[in-house]
Amino acid sequence: MTSPSTRSARAIFPHVIIPSWLALGATFKMLESDARLLPKSVLQTLGHLGLTEGNMLSYSLAGMVGVEFLLAGLMFARSKFARPAAAAILGLFCLILGVELAGGADSCGCLGAWSPHPAVMLGIDGGLLAGLLLTWRRAGRTHNEACAWRMGAAAAVVTAGVVVIQTARTEATPQTTPETRVTAGTEGNFDNNETTDLVPTPVQEPRPPANWYCTDFDAYVGQHWQDLALFRWCSIPPDESTTHIVFYSRNCDHCEEMFHFDLVGRDDLTSGILAVEIPDADAEIAADGSLVRNGSEWPLPETACTYARLPNGTNWIITAPLVVGLDNGTITCISEGDHTPCMDLE
Repeated sequence: MTSPSTRSARAIFPHVIIPSWLALGATFKMLESDARLLPKSVLQTLGHLGLTEGNMLSYSLAGMVGVEFLLAGLMFARSKFARPAAAAILGLFCLILGVELAGGADSCGCLGAWSPHPAVMLGIDGGLLAGLLLTWRRAGRTHNEACAWRMGAAAAVVTAGVVVIQTARTEATPQTTPETRVTAGTEGNFDNNETTDLVPTPVQEPRPPANWYCTDFDAYVGQHWQDLALFRWCSIPPDESTTHIVFYSRNCDHCEEMFHFDLVGRDDLTSGILAVEIPDADAEIAADGSLVRNGSEWPLPETACTYARLPNGTNWIITAPLVVGLDNGTITCISEGDHTPCMDLE
């Protein structure tokens, strides 16, 4: 006969420790609601499924948070699905973390911006999965399965709603510019019967998305920069002298090291660099068109780079620095999060 203490020991992993850990991570994701912190492999998968356009990424993030709270609720409520749910979610986490480690990632977003290294998270999740499997034998479950599902579903709906409210945006309908009507030889005479020609207004560049911008940068290699909207959105576009385009952030430590250690004093290199700053979505713009600084940015050193920026109002999912190598306008190299490969600095 199984003693109460043994049953309690078996229940602590699926009904206490794992759901608490799961709810903690989901809470961080909900409070920050920042899809830029999602693992790169997850963003790539969502991109392949077409779930990164417009508000779809917000809904995807909300769905992930909702599922995590749903499963945590089932585990807390001692549902008969608690153990399979715990094993499935921990196994998925371990798989994603393994992919991120293989790709050289140093953050996974598992606990939002406060996430430790993926190797640490893999050790924690793997340890919890091992503990769950070692104590798998049933230790009792709820007699009200419907109540457990209602609890989990309520938590999922509320938390997913919080994410959607914080991240989803409504893009204003662009105003259409009417066609210009040109009449030959009217000179103010409105009684003539001469025909008029409609001169189409030049097509304006589509505006950046009002919410998230997420794309597969590896697919840019071999394309001309003029065919890609990202580069046309730069306040100063590349020209025939541009050899590299560097997207950077003034709050990125790696970017600061790049400028101060590898670009300062290298006029031979930097004279061909278009350095494009990535602003926060809610960044304020001064009257002269410059970004309003809050004092947390690192000082920009003097280089021969040409400086530009992307428009504000968009959450740019770009791991800075993003370096693009050009040869006569064609993209020959692209490196996200590391500037050395495309600049031959290795």
